[in-house]
Amino acid sequence: MSGHFVKRYASAPARNRAEANYRWLARLQGPAHLPELRYSGERQLCFQHVEGRHAVPDDLTMLVAHLGDIHGSVHQAELRKAELPRAYRAAGGQVLPSFLAGRLAAVERELATGHVPNPRLTISQACRLITSADGPAAFYKDANPRNFLITPDGTPVTIDFDDLTLAPFGYDLAKLIVTLAMTHGPIHGAAITEALNAYNSAVADHCPTLPPVTWEELMSWAEIHHILTARYAGDGRYPFPWDQARPS
Repeated sequence: MSGHFVKRYASAPARNRAEANYRWLARLQGPAHLPELRYSGERQLCFQHVEGRHAVPDDLTMLVAHLGDIHGSVHQAELRKAELPRAYRAAGGQVLPSFLAGRLAAVERELATGHVPNPRLTISQACRLITSADGPAAFYKDANPRNFLITPDGTPVTIDFDDLTLAPFGYDLAKLIVTLAMTHGPIHGAAITEALNAYNSAVADHCPTLPPVTWEELMSWAEIHHILTARYAGDGRYPFPWDQARPS
């Protein structure tokens, strides 16, 4: 790794949130691999340049095991006392928004437009799914394939710290699966099952008493991500809509 990469933000508050998110993850000193933050400006953050490529479906099992390792480690170290419906103030002062924060309104807005292709959840079903989440807390950091860089030696490096909230275990895993499929095409159900098992096993290494994420939970969260991600299909990032890429 050498050189640097500058991430620019539309406002100082957006830059502040991203820096706070980065510093929270870095302070935990868990299994996440993060680029060094070189300096911060009013509307920019300068990171160490990472030589690598974005994640592809062949990385799925490796990457979700890494994600489960991170989620289990962070739950054990910090989020055991967090409650999904409420914002959580971490030991270093960082405030993680609740799982509900912004999601209910976003889901209602997206479904009301009628632009989500073939949703499997109504507005009331989607909102009930979100509000009923009350289990152990992990976090959401928008685990789409562009937010990981796989280095030449195979190390997954986490980048882009714009979004961070509390979330149930499996929620960010579902985001990775949905966006990988929307980027590269359908992923076979057997490969998703293998990935889910790898995620649960990695979490259990840190938190053996936590219940594993089930297939039904994973696919329910996938439908929430379908609702929230469908609007980005038109700009070329996601050429395979989830309603065409869902596992059969």
